[in-house]
Amino acid sequence: MKEFKDQLMKFKITNDKLKMEIKLSDLAWLFRNSPDNVADDGEHEFCRVKRGRNQEFAEEVVTMLMDESPDNGNDTRWGHALEDVFQEIRESAADFLKYHDDCF
Repeated sequence: MKEFKDQLMKFKITNDKLKMEIKLSDLAWLFRNSPDNVADDGEHEFCRVKRGRNQEFAEEVVTMLMDESPDNGNDTRWGHALEDVFQEIRESAADFLKYHDDCF
């Protein structure tokens, strides 16, 4: 098992699973501190999660992650985010990859 705990999002890799975890308060913090969360005055945040509503906010985040990606209706939002990572890995020529040309 390998764990990565040095960021807000924690990752744990077991023999057969990748587990991702984030505290609800950290998720709300990320939302509040998003570079896009700026009011028209340019100085204040546009909005924040109300006190005591982090779970409701997290449920909405998960619901939206499971929805269709606006960029690709055949993909979920979370799938689209992973696809960006997968593309970089495909282009990396990492030793753990076996390419089509290697099969013949």
